[in-house]
Amino acid sequence: MGPHRILFIRHAEKPGAALGGGVDANGQPDEDSLAVRGWQRAGALARMFLGSGHERNGRLRPAAVFATGIGPGSKSKRSMQTVEPLVMLLRESARVKYETAHSKDDGVALMAEVLVQTGVVLIAWEHKVLPSLIAHVPGTPAVPPVWPDDRFDMMWVLERVAHGWAFEQQPQLLLAGDCAWPIV
Repeated sequence: MGPHRILFIRHAEKPGAALGGGVDANGQPDEDSLAVRGWQRAGALARMFLGSGHERNGRLRPAAVFATGIGPGSKSKRSMQTVEPLVMLLRESARVKYETAHSKDDGVALMAEVLVQTGVVLIAWEHKVLPSLIAHVPGTPAVPPVWPDDRFDMMWVLERVAHGWAFEQQPQLLLAGDCAWPIV
């Protein structure tokens, strides 16, 4: 049957002139890791996906999480670091599939694996590849062709409907400066 909801996020903030260098989970300089603001977003995302109080309805709680793995062409740890706080919390309370075996350009194999999962699936990936991943889901409507370089604050949602999938954009609105405007 496959998943009933697929959530797509870009990895959290990366090193840059405005955000400073990257740091690993121990605070050591690492340009292949998230910027400090990225680590803040990763923690806030964990709480967003788990919900609290009346939000504990399972709408966003993933049963499977996929993040870009390290491999040829990419040493970036950012996608994995973005979901690690969430995966750690999920593993405390339930079973969750966590997969990092696919490289950033392995969209066909990734989406073949995603489409046999059940429940809610979360994909954290490089922004330049996200639109092409959705193209591998049969029956999807058109999505914006480009994810902008400066947007770390949006989630794309595919929801299974009677004859395919519906697409919506959900602003994260987790950190100061996050934007509510959709990606066009």
